[in-house]
Amino acid sequence: MSKTVLVLTPTPPQALGGMEHLVRELIRGLEARGYRTEIFHRGNCEPIWLSKRRSPLGRKIAGTLLGYWIGRKAQKHLTRDVVAVISNSDVGYYPLRGASHVKRIHFHHGTYRGQSEAIRPFIKYTGYLYLKWWNSMVLERLSGRGKLTLTCSDQTSAEVSDFFAHESTAMWCPIDTTRFTVRDAAAARTALNLPKEATIGLFIGSVHPMKGFPIVQSLIARFPGIHWILALRGGLSNVKVAMPNATILVDVPHDQIPLLCSAADFSVCPSLYEPFGYVVAEALACGTPVIASPGGASRLFLSDPPIDRLLVSTPEATSGFVDAVREFLRDPEFYRRVVVEQVRPRLQEIMTPENWWRRFLEVTGL
Repeated sequence: MSKTVLVLTPTPPQALGGMEHLVRELIRGLEARGYRTEIFHRGNCEPIWLSKRRSPLGRKIAGTLLGYWIGRKAQKHLTRDVVAVISNSDVGYYPLRGASHVKRIHFHHGTYRGQSEAIRPFIKYTGYLYLKWWNSMVLERLSGRGKLTLTCSDQTSAEVSDFFAHESTAMWCPIDTTRFTVRDAAAARTALNLPKEATIGLFIGSVHPMKGFPIVQSLIARFPGIHWILALRGGLSNVKVAMPNATILVDVPHDQIPLLCSAADFSVCPSLYEPFGYVVAEALACGTPVIASPGGASRLFLSDPPIDRLLVSTPEATSGFVDAVREFLRDPEFYRRVVVEQVRPRLQEIMTPENWWRRFLEVTGL
């Protein structure tokens, strides 16, 4: 009899985003180990009439009901060959019947409560209350209740404990360190048609305030001698700013990210809230120093001396990022050597797929 794992997740796995990336890796790894997977998400579960709602109230109703539609469809596929149901985010609350033989696993990729506090200045008060008390304290908490709970970082495990009183295991995230590896910077710059002699800074993210783009704009203005690569999901949108010392790339395919990281002298990640932070780990895996605000991956890999000089205490501290860039520019080769010799080996120990899957299978019993 084949072994089947049902995966419940809000958005289609092919979408951009850290959670979606982890779900893709999870599906690929399970199938490589002999499991059959069935994936349930907004795109194949939500009724068309509900998905077309565009008003703020309509989107909130659709978001609340999403876990119901996903769970209801998963229920119909809960056959005897299903050995596990892995839910994500806030769509695991539907009470599956006849699941006593099934391992029930929930993965937290951050919490909406943590996110709501970080972005509170940028959203309406009603939106803040909705994220904090309904999305998080009701839907997320119910989604993980009574299940084996996994998280993407120690930071998220602390939130899950503090907010929901649930025990969890920090699994972190897998990274293919044969793709994200140290490469020749000159060759990468030639391939991307970038200045060969310039100091290059890299930002991968979006113009959303949560990703710290205003700080990136400040750094571009403060360091005109640095050439900046801005790999933006969704483009510049309504942001209008003159950036003659920047190359702007929109919706870069994930398989091009290693080339970008290799071409850069350093990367910046000033996110207000980063439960894990693939962009941090991927750059470090390529041997590229990262200047970052506190987040899951940055706390893990940038907290020890001397690389801790590149970990900025608070994401709002523009002056802290300016100081960190200056510190990096003081001796770029030193920081690159620290990343290659000290940080990358630790990252490989935690995040290479073979090590990650060994821990995942031990914890879940699959």
